[in-house]
Amino acid sequence: MKGPPALFDASGVFETCRVRRAKVLHLEEHLVRLRASLNTLGITGWVESDVRSQLTQAAQGIIDGYVRIAVRRGREPRIVIHRHEGIPYSKRIFREGISLRTVPTRWPAGESTWAQVKLSERLPSILARMEAPEVSEVLRIGPHGYVTEGTISNLFFVKEGGLITAPSFLGILEGVTRARVIRAAGRLKIPVREIPFTRHDLFNADEAFLTSALMGVLPVRQVDGRRIGEQAPGPITRKLMKTIGKES
Repeated sequence: MKGPPALFDASGVFETCRVRRAKVLHLEEHLVRLRASLNTLGITGWVESDVRSQLTQAAQGIIDGYVRIAVRRGREPRIVIHRHEGIPYSKRIFREGISLRTVPTRWPAGESTWAQVKLSERLPSILARMEAPEVSEVLRIGPHGYVTEGTISNLFFVKEGGLITAPSFLGILEGVTRARVIRAAGRLKIPVREIPFTRHDLFNADEAFLTSALMGVLPVRQVDGRRIGEQAPGPITRKLMKTIGKES
């Protein structure tokens, strides 16, 4: 068969954007990543101003929730937008922190997939979540045994007053909120290191938290049954939760 299977090719990308008081938060940053992802997949023919307008319109009437856009490959790009009132995280979990698990399945991003593209194909994430159905998020381990990220989130931890997060070359998706946290840490004079780390490093952290568009900054209480730090959220996590919350 000559040429791409245009009629049956379901490949595409998506973005999830937080909405507050009918406003899509950090829309331009999401559009930058959407554009880059589509360029990598070679999907053309979409009009950015139309997408911006559709997302803005979809956000109308949402007090606190999110909109999700998917752009799928086809003879012409297929654009689908879903709108949701509310987010899947309670006030209690922000007060007490989330419990996480690492799973045996190794994360192949950077080895066999485009880690920097927010792909619609989510099978590795689904399979990872199925390995630990008792928690709402799991942590991925890369092919060399380093902790990388969650299935829908980026991970930071605090050690000796500074932040540590996985570098992009380990195959993580560089989240919009992850970038905001790094910038905020710079303004707050909190050192940030992007270096590989193991479960041992994470178990001995002073604090830890996840980031995503919907989570914002979400404190981590424990990982694989090990308590992280003396309290969740810890002082640096609380400071970043406050700072990021003010920006939204």
